[in-house]
Amino acid sequence: NDVITISNTESISVSVISIADLNGRTVKQMNCNNNSNIQVNVSDLASGIYMMKIVSDKGTATKKIIKN
Repeated sequence: NDVITISNTESISVSVISIADLNGRTVKQMNCNNNSNIQVNVSDLASGIYMMKIVSDKGTATKKIIKN
């Protein structure tokens, strides 16, 4: 898919979302406001596996995403 939606039901203050390839290179980064649903457009990324890092006031979470 071309869009990743991040649901923020606990009103956590998300500041930055970055996407890196498996070699560790950052391929996309966006600054965020305190949105409840954040959408990241990944249509410009090639198919493959990426790591998405979500930085918030509660800490950092890293998720694996697969772009078809």
